[in-house]
Amino acid sequence: MASENTSAGLSGILRDLRSAVGDLFTGGKLAEDRKVPVEVLFGLIGYVAKADGIVTSHEAEVVNALMQQMNLPSGGLALASDAFERGKMRQIEVAGEVARIRALHPVGSPELAQLFDTLVRVAHADGRLFPRERAALEEIGLALGLDQADIARRIEAGAP
Repeated sequence: MASENTSAGLSGILRDLRSAVGDLFTGGKLAEDRKVPVEVLFGLIGYVAKADGIVTSHEAEVVNALMQQMNLPSGGLALASDAFERGKMRQIEVAGEVARIRALHPVGSPELAQLFDTLVRVAHADGRLFPRERAALEEIGLALGLDQADIARRIEAGAP
């Protein structure tokens, strides 16, 4: 167990070091072509996560893990965090955000499916799915161009 903790700690240090070195070369800025996808994704995540009235620690863990997995530079982390907060506070318009991402990816694209599946994963992170979370997912899924049956199947598939 001690070696697992040491390995996990070393992995975290290496990840932080890689991020810091990456920021040296990019100035911490997120590439222009990644800004809209990051902003839309995290805005919608905030919208779904707060749909039931509270963002649980489980949902926050999924969001933080996703930020790390995406290897965002410091500017990207700030953009993602700001978008998440706007989504949480309902300061985004779902249709407008979806239109921004659909301008980059056509209906039926793997990118839109992956975005929706990520939202489903966040909604299920705390082990339950409230009606308002389901309604938010359905609203977003329809706006993304998914049909009702596909939305229902993806929501059910994401259940723990």
